[in-house]
This record gives sequence, structure tokens and C-alpha cells, in this order.
Amino acid sequence: MSLKPVASVGNEGKEIGGASKRRRLLEIAMLYASKTGAILVGVLLLPQFNRLLGADQFGIVALILSFQALLLVLDLGMSTMAGRDIAAMDIHGPQALRTWRMAETVICVLYAALIPFATVAWWLLSLPVSLPELLGILVLFWALTMQNIGQSALLARHHFIDAGSLQLVGVLVRGLVTWLALLTVEASLSVFIASQVICALLQFGATHIWCRGRLKSLTSPSLSFKIKLQGSLAYALKGRSLMLFGLAGAAVMQLDKVLISALISPAALAPYFLASLLCLTPLSVLAGPVAQFFQPRVIRALAIDDKADMVQAMGPFVTVLTLVAMIPTTALWLLREPLSAAWLGTLAGGQAELVAHYTGILLPGIALGALGFIPYVILIGRQDYRFQACMSSVLTIATLTATAAAALLRSVEVICWIYAAYHGLSTLLSWARCIYLERNQTYRHAASAAARTAVLILLLGALMVLGRFSNNYL
Repeated sequence: MSLKPVASVGNEGKEIGGASKRRRLLEIAMLYASKTGAILVGVLLLPQFNRLLGADQFGIVALILSFQALLLVLDLGMSTMAGRDIAAMDIHGPQALRTWRMAETVICVLYAALIPFATVAWWLLSLPVSLPELLGILVLFWALTMQNIGQSALLARHHFIDAGSLQLVGVLVRGLVTWLALLTVEASLSVFIASQVICALLQFGATHIWCRGRLKSLTSPSLSFKIKLQGSLAYALKGRSLMLFGLAGAAVMQLDKVLISALISPAALAPYFLASLLCLTPLSVLAGPVAQFFQPRVIRALAIDDKADMVQAMGPFVTVLTLVAMIPTTALWLLREPLSAAWLGTLAGGQAELVAHYTGILLPGIALGALGFIPYVILIGRQDYRFQACMSSVLTIATLTATAAAALLRSVEVICWIYAAYHGLSTLLSWARCIYLERNQTYRHAASAAARTAVLILLLGALMVLGRFSNNYL
């Protein structure tokens, strides 16, 4: 897929908007495939890693994977900000390439600074890994974070097939190579880390080459400039609000489990963790690619104040996301008891029943949270990072405080209500902010999107009630 010398990204967006339905379906399918790759590795290969490595070594692997997911969010906001800025730029000149390189430079400086701190921590805390293993873990995190920034840049330029293919192949190859290495070389933590590092570096290298080709403008001179450290530092400071936003989001999504395990019991955590997994995984897999597909066009339309293109982008974005979020959610909520029983079987302590009960509480709030992709994209497009950071911080502190109080009362059910409220309130506040920012504009995209979403939800609710009434009548 080669770049064409067009007048601007806006023209490129219109060209993409006029592309064939087959092409659009292929692009969305590839984004979905890139998400399912990680799920396949988690479902099929993680149990094999557990069997091969044993409980002690796999516990360290689980910790590595948890930190990996956390650090991909805590990338100083570089992936989000670079994706937003590149989507808003013309393809003339070196701006997009320079932005991507600045984001990469920030991450390189960050991980270079982490090396001495990690070394001192290893020496003082007697960490359960050797120093070479610890440095290998840092290289792994660096490579995956750099690859994630390149992924955001490709998505911002509408190269969905390239981005999805690189992600899908990279995840699957990394999982399979690691599994084969543990089988044929040695079932050890060192082999696991070495396999992950080698594959991550290869995936990052491929993504880097793709980005260089896709972000260069055919109408501009060669981009042989050097990025100055001062410019990268300024770019990092620009993303500090996004860093706080990511930190708060990671804390609120992970510390609830720590609080339940510490203040109630690890046994009480199991059904809550499974219910959260049952609620969050389908929505993240289904709604995430829709947001990735429409986000670059929405951001570009906001950046150049193209009202017509904004209307054309927001209509299908809102419709598809609402249907993708609400229809599976409704089906899962109605079938939560048989699905939990089929998934978990006859586990001791009636866990299947608890999972179904907790799912019934969490799911409506999490479904409303999935609709938060819509105001989130608008706020990113408007660069309203400070509000997102402040809102996320306040909600995180309130949610975790309430969760700790409920855990002291030994009530997991109350914690489920707290998190359902958190997801719903986060979406409503984000949407209210979008509507407020457009209060003086002639055309209010956020209010229109909210109205469309409400109508679609009401129609789906009416169809569900009508279907149930018809079944009872028949």
C-alpha cells in the first residue's frame, strides 16, 4: 500500500471515505484480528507457559506481563499524543515523521534513565531475577512501547491493514516462538525473557521500517534532520497530563483486585476477577477496533474544522460503536447465568453463581463505559488533556476510597456497584465536557452524537421488550 501525493490528509480522508465497502470491511477485520491474536495467546499459550515453567517461575512471568500492560499505558502519553498530532497533520513536509521521531526519542531517554534505577533496585531489594534478566525485561518493555507508538502513527495515517497485520503477526510469533523455545531449549525464565526480547525487537524493527516509509511525504525533500533533545523534552512535557490520565486509569483498573485480596481474601477475589474479565474482554475486543478505525478521521475533521466531514464521520462511528457495544452486552446480560455455568463448570464454593451475580451488576456500567470511546475521541481531537487528567484522578481517588471502605465491610457486591458507577460516570462526565466545549458553536457534534446514541439505545430496548412480550404471548 503506497502513499499517493495528495493535497492533504483531509483529501486522503475523503479518498478513504469513498473507498469500497470491501476495503473498509477488510480494514476493520484486520483491526479485529489484531485484537484476537492477544486473546488466542492468553487463552491457549499462557496455560502452557504455566505448565512448563512451574508455579514459582510462572508467577514471575505473570508479574512481567502485568507490568508490561501497565507500562504500555504509562508511556508519558506519547502513543496517544503522537497519534492525535499525526492524524491532524498534512502529509506535506516532515512534520509527521518529526513527531513520530520525537515520541520515540522521549521513550528512549525514559528507558535509558530507568536502567540505573533498575540496577540499584535489583541490588537493594534482592529481586527474584538476575541482573541480565532484569535488563532484558527493560529492553522488552522498551521495544513494545516503541512498537506501540509506531502502531499509533500507522493508525493515524489510516494504514489499518499494515498496523493490524504487524500487530497480529508480532503477537502470534512472539507467543509461538516463546512456547517452542521453552519446549526445545529449556523451560526457564531466562529462555522466556530472551525469546520475548528477540521477537519484540523484530516486531519493533518491522514497525519502524513501515513507519519510515508511510510517514515520509513524496512531495517533500529528504528528511535527514536530527531531532534535538530540547524539542523532545518539550514534547514530553506536553504529554504530562496524558501521563497522569494513564496512571489514574491503570490504578483504578488494577488496585481494586489488590484491595479485595488484602482486605477480604484471595478466595473472594476469584469470582470478582472472573466477572470483570467476562464483562471487559468482549467489549474491549469489539469496541476498541471501531474507535481505532474512526478516530483518525474525526481528529482530522476537528483539526481543520471540516464540519461536513465531521458529520459524515460521526454518524457511522456513533451508530456502529453503539450497536457493537449494546447488542453483545444485552445478550451477555440475559445469558449470564448459563454462560457462567458453561464457562466455569462446577467450581467449588458456587463461584459460577457469584460470577453471574457480579456480572449482572458490573455489565450495565461497563457497557456505558464502552460508549465513552465517543467523547474520548472528541476530547483527544480537541487536545483537552488537562480535563481528562483531572477527571480521571478525582474519579480514581473516589472510587478506590469507596472500594477500600467496602472491602473493610467485606462486601464484594458493593464494590461491583462502585465500579459500575465509575464506568458510567466517567462516560457521562466526558460527554458533558464535550457538550460544554461546543456551547458557543453553531453545530454541536457531541450533543448530536449523544442524541443519536440515546435513540439507538431506546430502539434496542424497545425491540428487546417487544421480543420478550411476543415470546410470552406466543
